Amino acid sequence: MRSANFLKTVLLGAATLGFSSQAFAAGRLSVVPYASMSSTKSIKPSESKDSTEESVNQRTTYGLKIDIRLFSLLTFSLQGGTNAVDKTKKQSAVRDEFKEINFEKDFNLDTANPTHQYRYQEEQRLATAKLLITPRLGSFLWLKAGGGVRARQRLIGVTDKVSNVKISLVDPIRYHAVATGGLGVRLFKGVSAQAEYNFTFIKFPETEPHEQEVLIGFGVSI
Repeated sequence: MRSANFLKTVLLGAATLGFSSQAFAAGRLSVVPYASMSSTKSIKPSESKDSTEESVNQRTTYGLKIDIRLFSLLTFSLQGGTNAVDKTKKQSAVRDEFKEINFEKDFNLDTANPTHQYRYQEEQRLATAKLLITPRLGSFLWLKAGGGVRARQRLIGVTDKVSNVKISLVDPIRYHAVATGGLGVRLFKGVSAQAEYNFTFIKFPETEPHEQEVLIGFGVSI
């Protein structure tokens, strides 16, 4: 329910931008349901679940993206989505790959026993606004490049596997710069396939730590 309300808020935000009826009639608005895979290290999931890379969570995000073509070479993109992680981790692997949260302090971890196990649960709520240059290469292909800002809220729970005591934390909304590159392909009238690569700067302008995301979506033009 909370995820649904979050997406509803994102879509209401798009409505307040004052998109005119001419934009709909001209087919400049596209609604794009999408799925993406993100990681702070690699797009491919880690092969070893027992290594220290266990602290890096592969996340699959599902959401909705709205693209508005402002001019022939300029597009505004607004998207919202959620993802969730639920896995068992050793104490040595319960770390924040974004370097934003001190887990040992905030969750009272058993630092004397690095093999002590915890259940790690996290939900992320994401909203991104981007301005993209979108040159067209013929009638069926266009490129995209640009950037913007992502807002992210994290809801985290850590449960001791022995005592079954759970500690929860709601991380405040944080904002990060995003750089984007990608392409779109027109499949047939009013329908397209899109692919994007997003590089998120967690501590802009520094590139470490960062998050990489590959996004795939299918758009319907209105």
